[in-house]
Amino acid sequence: MEQKKDVMKKSPALYLTMIGIWTVLTVLLWAYFLPHVIHVPFRAGSNISLGVAIGARVLLTFNGIFISYFWLNGVKDFLYVIWYYVFRRHMLRRYLDVMATDVSGATDKVLMAYCTCNDFDGRSLEESMKQTYPHVTTVILDDSTEESYKTAVDNFAQKHGLQVIRRADRTGFKAGNINHYFMGEECKNAGYGYYVILDSDEILPPDYVEESLKYFYARKNVGIVQANHISDRNRNFFMKLFHVGVNSHWPTYQTMKHFYGFSTMLGHGAMLKRECYEQAGGFPPLVAEDLCLSIEARGAGYYVAFAPNIVCREEYPIDYVAFKKRHSKWTQGNLEFIKKYTGKIAQSKMKWFEKMDIVLFTYNLPLTAVFAFFIFANLMIAPLLSIDLGRAYAGWMIAPTIVFFFSPMLNDFITWAFRLNPLRTIVYTVAVIMLYGSMLTTSLVSATKGIFGKKARFIVTPKSSQKIGLWFALKFQWKEIAFSTLLLVISLIFQGGILPVLLIVATGYSSIVLLFFSNIRYSEAETARIDKRTADVSFALNPLYRYGKNKRNHREKGMKAVKSSLRG
Repeated sequence: MEQKKDVMKKSPALYLTMIGIWTVLTVLLWAYFLPHVIHVPFRAGSNISLGVAIGARVLLTFNGIFISYFWLNGVKDFLYVIWYYVFRRHMLRRYLDVMATDVSGATDKVLMAYCTCNDFDGRSLEESMKQTYPHVTTVILDDSTEESYKTAVDNFAQKHGLQVIRRADRTGFKAGNINHYFMGEECKNAGYGYYVILDSDEILPPDYVEESLKYFYARKNVGIVQANHISDRNRNFFMKLFHVGVNSHWPTYQTMKHFYGFSTMLGHGAMLKRECYEQAGGFPPLVAEDLCLSIEARGAGYYVAFAPNIVCREEYPIDYVAFKKRHSKWTQGNLEFIKKYTGKIAQSKMKWFEKMDIVLFTYNLPLTAVFAFFIFANLMIAPLLSIDLGRAYAGWMIAPTIVFFFSPMLNDFITWAFRLNPLRTIVYTVAVIMLYGSMLTTSLVSATKGIFGKKARFIVTPKSSQKIGLWFALKFQWKEIAFSTLLLVISLIFQGGILPVLLIVATGYSSIVLLFFSNIRYSEAETARIDKRTADVSFALNPLYRYGKNKRNHREKGMKAVKSSLRG
């Protein structure tokens, strides 16, 4: 089928607005702060030497830079969400011509590659294989090392007539697993036009392939289509409590990136054009292989398109242990990415606001080490230098700092605050602060190891959970307990109280409680009710998905319904 000549385009409007707001705040900050850097507010009666005066100015300058960068990220988080809800209908209307693209005559061969490593889930793969598009071939790329999983893969493959691809080693992690087959002669000679990447817990909707093809046919510079996701199979309290963040995050942030930032493949539920994959040189053998491929594809002239109307299903990390391991992998992967790709991003031909989007979203996790230094410097060094920090900071600075601190939770609040039980919303909000606050130590350890040369590891997120006991919880969280205790002692010695570190210490200690949430488990019937409740909210907020459901029965009726909704 012949493609249309339309191309995917992005606008700098969001980042121009963001920079404008941040510039005003930064000018106000430094207009107040700079005089205090020049004339340091020392404590009365302090004996100040030249070395102390220089050290104080350096510390206050560092503080000002850190606050400025924190505010920049805060403006980004706040504006991403507000912009989405203000211009949501306008953005979603721009998808309608893609969704109306006719692919009924398409004959492109599509390869569906199911990636697994000691986490095979036959039920998920079986559901994903029920595609309405006829020209799909499925293979299992099995990197498993445990015999029980290999046997399960082989039995499933024999039952469904699938090919299993294995390799002698796990060089290159997931990227190496995919490249091993995609770059082989067998795959190249098969004549596939597109590749679909599935993770082990991924469930694709039946019309996934045909709906994804529309993006390639409608926009000739689209090289990768990343589908939307919701979380289901929430079979314990940990998953039930936190999975709603997945459902609200994807449509908001990824739609915004599609139009105003850097769109990226997110590892699964993605369809790649063969030419894009080959021109990008395949998946770079790094932990963040999806992000790296997205940048290589962009360098080859292709975009990643986000498809909010194609809703796949994935599982939330099954417990706190799995979440923590995934977070460690992301931190290590992002630091490795920064080392390998910073220069490449700076020299690339992508738009300036795309580069800025990459920096703001991917550099944050490794910068935790800088945040930790900021904390220790203000707790310990400021008192030793006799700086009166209370006089160095203005009261008005508290307001934007608080707003930007809670900005990452704004999208969840707008989505769920009035659609779930109010008590559950409160519990969720407090628990999210505990969850991500407790990741400070993990991020710090992972980032520090990476800075000093430890190679990033691809950590497979566990898919099973054991019953957590108190002794295991204390052993598993000993670093968080030790770090929180250290901060507490330092604050008491140098600050005379715990208020400066109260939030960090509280999340560090309370994280032990989060381990026990997965002990509360649900039956299949209760799990189904949990999934249906939040999925119904997610689908009700997504008029493009409503078209996806209606169009199977009556295309015109479905399209009219979504157009009416987007005009309302």
